[in-house]
Amino acid sequence: MPNNIIFLKNKTTPLDKYEIESKDNKYSDVQFLPLIAHTHHPVEALNLLRDNNYLNSLRYLIVTSQRTVECLNDSIIPTLTDEQKKKLFGLSVYTVGPATGDFLRRVGFQNVKGDDMGNGDKLSDFIIKDIGNDYHGEILSFVGAIRRDIIRKKLTQNGLAVKEVVTYETNVLNDNLDRFQNVLIDIADKGECDGKSCCWVVIFSPQGAKDIVNFLKQHPTIKDKLDLKVSCIGPTTNDYLTKNGIDPQVVSPEPTPDSLLGAIDGFEKRSNTPISH
Repeated sequence: MPNNIIFLKNKTTPLDKYEIESKDNKYSDVQFLPLIAHTHHPVEALNLLRDNNYLNSLRYLIVTSQRTVECLNDSIIPTLTDEQKKKLFGLSVYTVGPATGDFLRRVGFQNVKGDDMGNGDKLSDFIIKDIGNDYHGEILSFVGAIRRDIIRKKLTQNGLAVKEVVTYETNVLNDNLDRFQNVLIDIADKGECDGKSCCWVVIFSPQGAKDIVNFLKQHPTIKDKLDLKVSCIGPTTNDYLTKNGIDPQVVSPEPTPDSLLGAIDGFEKRSNTPISH
């Protein structure tokens, strides 16, 4: 079993379940390599949530990114009054993915829905069905500066008004490949698996991964000292990798730590099973 795993993502604060689950699965060296930087943009959201008339009329919120939850937790919620916080935490909050759902609940939201839907298209269908005839006013959707338009478009096509407010933006870091290579060199020097070091690289998104994917595709000389395997989260990232010449050993069936690490563990067990003749 490899001892090293590299997550190509920003580490979620205050805790990251990928780190917790990895250590529970006996990975002794768990590293996070951020590929993008996030900048909070709380002003427009603050103006709305501090407006008691608007807040009292609001019933539905869409939050599909952990980056938005971080913006809420760090830059918005601490500035609200106790009454405003109470109202905000009582809203119906629609989200995608258990990690974002759990984060919302830890922050204080009491009515989180849809975190088992898996993607924006399914979440849209869930919102339409969940709201049904109980629709009042607009739905406030907190989004990133760059986002896919699936949820807003589908909801508006079904007669629901959606107000999108940007809460963060992302920018690709300019030294991703250098930092990635340095991490691999450190791991390769350990030489833990028959003279090689065993390591999984987990790719979460195409954003910021271009140089690293090209590096992996070129079969660098470091591979002589490194048993390197690639896993990814989600069909979009898998499609990106295969189109760029990388065939991941593992594609996580679901965007969760349990699903990812279970799939990796299954791959490792199959790889280590002797072939019967």
